[in-house]
Amino acid sequence: MGLMTGSDYRASLDDGRQVWISGQRVTGSVADHPAFAPMVDTVGKIYDLHHDPAHQDIMTYELPDGTRGSRFYKVPESSRDLTLRRLMTSTVLQEVCPTMDRFGDETVSPLFVIKDRGDLFDRFDPRYRANGEAWLERLQRENLFMTSGNTDPKGDRSKQPHEQDDPDMYLRVVKETDAGIVIRGAKFETGAPYAHVAFVKPTVGSWVEANRDYAVSCIVKLNAPGVRHICRMPLLAGGYAGADVRDHPLTARYDEIDTLIVFDDVLIPWEDVIFSREPELAALMRSEFARWAAQGYLTRSLAKADILVGAALLYAEQVGSANVPAVRSKISQLMVFKQTIESFLIAAETACQPSRCGFAMPNQAIQNAGRIYCSQTYGDMVQHFREIIGGQPVMLPDHAMLDSAEIGPDVRKYFRTGCDDGVERLRVMHLARELTSSAYAGRVQAYQLFAETPVFAQEAALYATYDRAGSLGRARRLAGLDQIPNLT
Repeated sequence: MGLMTGSDYRASLDDGRQVWISGQRVTGSVADHPAFAPMVDTVGKIYDLHHDPAHQDIMTYELPDGTRGSRFYKVPESSRDLTLRRLMTSTVLQEVCPTMDRFGDETVSPLFVIKDRGDLFDRFDPRYRANGEAWLERLQRENLFMTSGNTDPKGDRSKQPHEQDDPDMYLRVVKETDAGIVIRGAKFETGAPYAHVAFVKPTVGSWVEANRDYAVSCIVKLNAPGVRHICRMPLLAGGYAGADVRDHPLTARYDEIDTLIVFDDVLIPWEDVIFSREPELAALMRSEFARWAAQGYLTRSLAKADILVGAALLYAEQVGSANVPAVRSKISQLMVFKQTIESFLIAAETACQPSRCGFAMPNQAIQNAGRIYCSQTYGDMVQHFREIIGGQPVMLPDHAMLDSAEIGPDVRKYFRTGCDDGVERLRVMHLARELTSSAYAGRVQAYQLFAETPVFAQEAALYATYDRAGSLGRARRLAGLDQIPNLT
């Protein structure tokens, strides 16, 4: 099977998966359900980009047999490969949706780690490396949508996984059989109802012997028996059927459904097991999977920053405030945010580092500093945009009011501004509301803070990858400490 088209992708989701939303089980294909159809259509456009001659060189690359593979799943071998990965993700964000977070390009990074650290995996079981590499090759050829299975239910945070009152609070291996491993527990993830497979990462905890059952990683088919998708409520209270995209330009089209995936004694065949009951490999996976994934996070942050700049400029143009110094100052801060993220991305690519096996990684210290900056700063930038547009986005009529024969003229009159009539004005203001004051905006801000791990964990990663010895040595020399004899 070659790279799927959008039509192939939609058809592939009619596979009997167990999906629940708003208290009801989805019958038929999720591609046809109103809660998922907008995102299925959006992801379908990404598949079609792989076949578009205008984008094929960015979205795909040549495999050894001369066929085309998805660049989503190509291990970067050079600085140029890193640049092409950024351009690939940017193409999706520019051509499909600038605020989309999960479409498979960054969830592959644990497989890059396996490819890079295969010798370590071989010390435990040669099947682990072989399984990871086989899945990587399959993804390259077929471009399956692989989401993640990363976030644990919270449980009692004062206790280790094995200490929980319910041992199935976190995902664990129940038993190993000749056919494979049986897992039980749950994970939170984005996009799982309309993805093909999930890369399940090990539970977060201390990698001690007592937590051995929780030190598991595998690739799970999302229609497997025993897998249940319990979806969060839609961001639109009334659901998406008949939602007016003029009122909800982001929410009605791009609500990435977050899901609690329940694993109820799911059999994972050995060929899909990345490792089982291996605390050392769990620690490695947790510490290294962001080495490549963070580039995607920064690229997404760049697209979100750019849409804030564009929406602010559009608003200022509409109301005639583009030359007001206070407004220009706020817009300039949004521009600084966008350009700084771009600088982090380009610098991390240019100063890339070799991995253990010689693959190209973005410079880890630069990249880690960049993701901390994005996580900490995005909320401030949204606040700058709020201060530019004021409070009107929370006082808007919907377009049904505009279309009313009786009161439509009032809406057109009092929402008119400058050369723009009320129709154009409402479109811009509803976009501003979606970016600042809607449930969609709240989810995006939460995602910016926590999807790339909490800031304190990012800070720990920066501390670990920073050249502390170089800075310390220069400070010691400046203080004259290098001239003091060591008397010990």
